[in-house]
Amino acid sequence: MSLNPKMNEKRLTKSEEKYKLILDNANDLIIIFNEKFQFEYANKNPLLKLLGYSVEELIAKSGADFIHPDDREKILKPYLDGFEQSEGSVEARIKHKLGHYILVESNGKMFIDKDGKQKVLIITRDITERKRAEKIIIEENKKLIELSKIKSELIMRASHELKTPLSSIYGASQLLLTNFKEQFGEKALGFIEMIYRGSQKLKQLIENILDVSRVESGKLNLNLREENLVDLINDCISDLKYWADKRNIYVKVEVPKEIILEIDKIRIEQVFINLLSNAIKFTPPKGNIYINLIENDNWIEISIKDTGIGLTT
Repeated sequence: MSLNPKMNEKRLTKSEEKYKLILDNANDLIIIFNEKFQFEYANKNPLLKLLGYSVEELIAKSGADFIHPDDREKILKPYLDGFEQSEGSVEARIKHKLGHYILVESNGKMFIDKDGKQKVLIITRDITERKRAEKIIIEENKKLIELSKIKSELIMRASHELKTPLSSIYGASQLLLTNFKEQFGEKALGFIEMIYRGSQKLKQLIENILDVSRVESGKLNLNLREENLVDLINDCISDLKYWADKRNIYVKVEVPKEIILEIDKIRIEQVFINLLSNAIKFTPPKGNIYINLIENDNWIEISIKDTGIGLTT
């Protein structure tokens, strides 16, 4: 059964009023421009709140007159290009009734009205506070980056300054324990061992701190040179031999006489010292550590195996 025409009209009017109420109380400014970029529609309350104008002050006026001169081209380009893009988003400065400009984000979409004419629906919101907050965040991040850089440089400088005297202490204590052990009493020998262990830990700690600083500053570069990997391994074993002997741990080495590789000697040495130190630390007294080096056409495998408790998986 068809409805009464007057009832249809009444329902249509009520529907229009409802949608008008929704639009007028929306948070975002909603504007419709015609093909000449003239205002055809704007929701009343958001327009007044954002730009200070009444709807009557804008209708039939050109939107270009309210855009900051430096932003007009990027706003008007879609119109000049004949609406090649049916939708898009742009940030621009819009003139307030009081004369100042407000930074807004506008999302536009082209459509064809019931009369077949091209129109553009634009939804606009104020992003002044958001941009201000973003600027503060960017500035604070710059400050943090600068502080981090200063911190890294300070740590690197201090660590380098510490390395020279520490290397002397480490080398001297190792020499005393290796070549002059019999000349000291038990008490004196205990103090020398303490110096050796402490300097060994400090030496490794400084290298680790330097590496962290280099990574943070983007300055961790590999210094590749041809080195004998076997000599490097034997030197590392020699550095830790006293500690292994003290714990009564036997280190068995099966390596060839020479393997020449292009490596960063310091980095490989750090890795090997860390692995071997852990093996000594976690292997019970009278235990064994086995070091093997396997050479292949394309790679070298260094294996460190111990008789400790191992790690759970």
